[in-house]
Amino acid sequence: MQHFDVVILGAGFGGSLTALLLDRIGLSVALINRGRHPRFSIGESSTPIAGYLLKSLSEEYDLPQFQPFCKYGTWQESYPHLACGIKRGFSYFSHEPDQKFQTKLEHGSELLVTANHSDLLADTHWYRADVDHFFAEEVQKSNVVYLDQTEVDLKLSGEWSIRGERMGDRVDIRAAFLIDATGAAGMVPEALGIERKTDFQTNSRALYGHFKNVTSWREILNQNQIDQSDYPFDCDSAALHHVLREGWMWQLRFNNGIASAGFVLDSVQNEVSAEQIWGELLNRYPAIQSQFNGASVIAPESGLCITNRLQRGWKVCAGENWALLPHTAGFIDPLHSTGIAHTLCGIERLVERFKKYWGQDEFTEALAAYSESIQTELALIDELVSCCYRTLNHFDLFSVSTLFYFAAATSFEHLRCLEGERPLFLCADDAGFKQAIRDWLDLVSRFQLEGDYDSDEIKQVVFKAEQLLKPWNRVGLFHPRSSNMYHYTAAPE
Repeated sequence: MQHFDVVILGAGFGGSLTALLLDRIGLSVALINRGRHPRFSIGESSTPIAGYLLKSLSEEYDLPQFQPFCKYGTWQESYPHLACGIKRGFSYFSHEPDQKFQTKLEHGSELLVTANHSDLLADTHWYRADVDHFFAEEVQKSNVVYLDQTEVDLKLSGEWSIRGERMGDRVDIRAAFLIDATGAAGMVPEALGIERKTDFQTNSRALYGHFKNVTSWREILNQNQIDQSDYPFDCDSAALHHVLREGWMWQLRFNNGIASAGFVLDSVQNEVSAEQIWGELLNRYPAIQSQFNGASVIAPESGLCITNRLQRGWKVCAGENWALLPHTAGFIDPLHSTGIAHTLCGIERLVERFKKYWGQDEFTEALAAYSESIQTELALIDELVSCCYRTLNHFDLFSVSTLFYFAAATSFEHLRCLEGERPLFLCADDAGFKQAIRDWLDLVSRFQLEGDYDSDEIKQVVFKAEQLLKPWNRVGLFHPRSSNMYHYTAAPE
């Protein structure tokens, strides 16, 4: 039987990075993984604050091997064999059912928001099979005990008993503390009987896969002679969103010829197969269908994935001798690419608590504060996403709803990068900002119920949004050089 200070369940990049950081501060750590790398995983789009957080962690804890992942240029220079995608920002295109894509006056059906100055300084899409494998390999070079292909059962009696089997051999481990990085599996809260959260504003589900031979959206626009001369970046070098009546579609391109693509639907579950839903949606939106005429699913091996409701969470995220990383604590929706950055933010906060309070009476109180902070952040993400879903049928208002996210992200970036403050993720602890979002959510919810409204009413609503966001509008939101074309929004390098 082996004994550790901390055992971590789940060896995605979050679990692996946490193991390495705790090893750096002198704790004995084991990392247990049910599967093995490399493996298919979804959740790939990074953001400026994710790069900043990873850079900060790698510097503070002397893990220079992770610095290149912070920007596309350094990634290509240091790890060209690890697949990734270039992400200059976010691009959105609005579609009407059974119609070809059409532009409108002042880019009324397009929105591009730039996050960085150049391709070299761009953010990235993480090809998780390669990235997670790299992180796990770094764990195996460290003092951390790494056990993959391991099935375990959990029991808490004073300390954690972790028993199971690894490739026919018995596993018997004791741990003072357990960190759950298993995502939706939620092994620790399941074992403890923690109550699930159900009170979400957002209600969505997804179907997705990795594809080969997806025609670029730029090529489709060229075929239809749609002018892109004032786009601030290549619309495919982004987290590309097709905004639909039923929800939206993401497309993320990697430099190995693979594209991650998925529909996220604002609807209830039914019994129709993933393939049938996928085919029906492509038939309904001919411009998107033209992208996939020659495409094929290459991962996962079983074909397209389909989910039940995406929104999940636990009412408690940490206790006296356990904690959940953010992606295990809960998940809302991939719309704003919050996953990687939120995971890194949670890791930073949790490891700081170990560093300051491990073995002290204050540790339990610090963990309670960690739990509350994660819940607060997830609630904010839920409201930001819900605003967008409630405006899907009116792209002018949908575009404004996204600006509430960009105000949150850029304010957080400025506070962290330029002013040295430590707010919660996306300024979730700013009471004034939270109230502004709730006011906007209430407003668009009323419009959603009322249905049709004229252009003057929309202008009044947009003006109301601008006034609500004024204290957090640090980057010229609502006033781009060209309508819906934002040339730079991130905090200065």
